[in-house]
Amino acid sequence: MKRKFLLPLILILAMGVFVGRIILNMDTATVGHDPRENESASESEHASPIARGPHGGWLFSENGLQVEVKIFETGIPPQFRVYVTDAAGKMVPLNEVDMTISLNRLDRVDEIHFKPVGKYLLGDMTVVEPHSFDVKIHARWKEQIYKWEFSQIEARAELPEEAIKNADITIQTAGSAKLKNLLNLSGEIGLNEEKVVHIVPRLDGVVKKVFKDLGDRVTVGDVLAIIESRELADAKINYLAATKQANLAKLDLERQTLILKNTNQMLDLLQKKLDLEEVYRELKDLQIGRSRELLIPAYAKLSLAKSVYLREKKLFEKGISSESEYLLAVENYKSGEAKYIALREKIAYDGQWAVRQKKRTDEMETLKLQMARQKLFVLGLTNQEVGTLSNQKEHSFIQYELRSPLGGVIIQKHLTTGEAVKNDDDVFLLADFSEVWANIAIPAKDLKYVKLGQNVVVKDENLGIEAKGNLTYLDSIIDEKNRTVTGRVVIPNPKGHWRPGTFVTLKLVLEERTVPLAVPTKAIQTIRDWSVVFVKYGNFFEARPLELGENDGNWVEVLQGLSVGEHYVAQNSFVVKAEIEKSSAVHEH
Repeated sequence: MKRKFLLPLILILAMGVFVGRIILNMDTATVGHDPRENESASESEHASPIARGPHGGWLFSENGLQVEVKIFETGIPPQFRVYVTDAAGKMVPLNEVDMTISLNRLDRVDEIHFKPVGKYLLGDMTVVEPHSFDVKIHARWKEQIYKWEFSQIEARAELPEEAIKNADITIQTAGSAKLKNLLNLSGEIGLNEEKVVHIVPRLDGVVKKVFKDLGDRVTVGDVLAIIESRELADAKINYLAATKQANLAKLDLERQTLILKNTNQMLDLLQKKLDLEEVYRELKDLQIGRSRELLIPAYAKLSLAKSVYLREKKLFEKGISSESEYLLAVENYKSGEAKYIALREKIAYDGQWAVRQKKRTDEMETLKLQMARQKLFVLGLTNQEVGTLSNQKEHSFIQYELRSPLGGVIIQKHLTTGEAVKNDDDVFLLADFSEVWANIAIPAKDLKYVKLGQNVVVKDENLGIEAKGNLTYLDSIIDEKNRTVTGRVVIPNPKGHWRPGTFVTLKLVLEERTVPLAVPTKAIQTIRDWSVVFVKYGNFFEARPLELGENDGNWVEVLQGLSVGEHYVAQNSFVVKAEIEKSSAVHEH
């Protein structure tokens, strides 16, 4: 009975010993830092021929000296500890051993020196992650030199240039960046109300033809529809009549001005007291009018009366003529002179008055013409159309071309062929989409951080597009229901991607500061418990664990782990991560 129980027990013990030998053999072939690392060691590490020492480190033996090199990191930053014994396993006095280890990384060489601490030699620097390097061990003991070399590679992959190009991997140079203190808000795209036009006919009429439909894009001056209107015909006829009246008034003014000029010339000639023959000769070809008819005979009578006066004066002085005859001649002369002077004054005044009257008439007719012209402009006619109105055929007088005053897209249409429309009917609504508004709902509690002119980033998550602008408007009234204030950002929209009614997210930039070193957030990947970027040296990419600072959603500050000037993967970094994981090049601690 006892034999029956002993036999299975013996078999179980034998299997346990066999499995234990297998595990020990696997541990001996593993390159690592700690026994707990065996669970995820890489394939290349399983193939390593380096034996393990009693402390779990790499074991090297030569000419009676055994050196166990271990990276110890339990509860402390990683550091090298070296245990030195002779061939029999007896501890060698550590002050007799001079030890140096060189770690050849992609970007530098770390040279570590050691000093005795208790039962081991302790390295003088932290072994920073990743633990990916070519190791060169140099030891001196009893005047003998010992050298060992091996490679410890993790979190590294090699990609040819063609693969980098095909994967669209973008490389950037590490440097400074501006971090932004952001306020996340929501909003909605709306029409730019300054570029929305309600188009009305401006007169009563009947639609003869419609040329544009909903969604059509139009430019300034495009004909949208033709409306037949009696009101338009009356306005055109009034304009043509006013044009003729204005032209006649202008001609009258020009003629009266010429008569006044010639009359003044006649008055000047008569003032010189020339004889009648010479006066007739000077005024022969001048247009003077009734002033000539009145003034020349008066001048002739005055000349005759003067000559009689002078003759009677001489005769009277010689005693030939009587005093009564002399006095009569004097009276006739003075009377004729007074009438002549009065006539001159009247003719001069009447001429100026006639010009003023003609000028007033010209101004009135010109004003009527301008009013008739302005009415046509108000009805929508262009300057060119008004200028060619006299050449139009009568049937076109009633046709009104409704034109677009703005380039854009028709978003509403309210007329059809044959429909009667009134002058204030809203027949088209036209919008220019080259710019749109992003209307923001800003919580009242955040108003103390917001001011006009701040930079804003607007993003449409569905389309994956974003735009930048400035806060150009901030309402003065808080909405009673949702306790928000409306803000506004004007967004350029040349391609029409931003559609009114779209809900968007917005980031309001409250402040900016420049940090010495930062990387895009999309460049960050996670390996183990590290936040890493992948640095590039040649065709090799290696994960570089980072100590990160502030993050604004686009950029994250790097406090440690990356140097200014290093090249790193800024876009499609997940491709490099997948390549590293595929090659099992990640060594877990």
